[in-house]
Amino acid sequence: MVWFERVSLSIILLVTVWISCITGYSQERQPDVNYVPTPEEVVIEMLKMAQVGPNDVVYDLGCGDGRIVITAAKVFGARGVGVDIDPVRIKESNENARNAGVTNRAKFIEQDFFKTDISKATVVTLYLYPELNLRLRPKLFRELRPGTRIVSHEFDMEDWKPDNMGTVRNVKLYYKPNPTVKDTNYYYWVIPADVAGTWHWTLATPSGIRDYVLRLDQQFQEISGHVNIKGQEIPIGNARLIGDQLSFTLRDKTDKQIAVMRLNGRISSDTIQGNVEVQGGPLKGSYTWTARRAYLSQHLPKLAS
Repeated sequence: MVWFERVSLSIILLVTVWISCITGYSQERQPDVNYVPTPEEVVIEMLKMAQVGPNDVVYDLGCGDGRIVITAAKVFGARGVGVDIDPVRIKESNENARNAGVTNRAKFIEQDFFKTDISKATVVTLYLYPELNLRLRPKLFRELRPGTRIVSHEFDMEDWKPDNMGTVRNVKLYYKPNPTVKDTNYYYWVIPADVAGTWHWTLATPSGIRDYVLRLDQQFQEISGHVNIKGQEIPIGNARLIGDQLSFTLRDKTDKQIAVMRLNGRISSDTIQGNVEVQGGPLKGSYTWTARRAYLSQHLPKLAS
């Protein structure tokens, strides 16, 4: 009798463990969002805003039936990768890609997109809940190159302000259980380069070499700063950061004459290279410009918070 009770207990324990494993696996594989497809007219406008073309690789995170990737391939000539944790959606996406004749340019992966390597993307599309956008944001900054475009249907990124946005009027959204017709927004960002810190460059003038020290503060794509010239702090103006492209203006007083400097450059790690247009003063003209970043204690980039 004792032997029977022990065997029975062992069987119960094994079954319990087996059920726990199955349940845990099932929960781990549950989608993060309920499936609601982005309407086709919104898909088109999102891809237009991102200026998708044949040289792009579009990653759709939470791809559903694959329509964004398929449209990017069929209409815009891009290559695309759709990622979804739901095997039913992946099967549907592959079937839709075959029907559209774009299997050579559209690929679908059954995976948790938080584990997907997205570093090859030039465009990322989203239709996720706001809290998922925020959870995903550090991964976007960590893995995507500066200049990568992101478009999100309906939901923004809170304190990361969009570079652009659009609205499609009177769209039918298939919310469950009650579909609705309404205006819907979509939001556009460009991954900015990390430019926070202290930068140094020189410029040859008739009176000798002139030193410039630029301090930049950054909150996502929004930047501000000032330049130190011979101990004088001068704020920069018209500062703009789009991807790895930086531009700003500076008013410099040389030999008692005011000159307006317009600086444009491309950021590559700790170097900015570009051109300077000087209007007025003894430095009037065009020059090449190379600035290098000094890693000081105050170099505190404010990107993927």
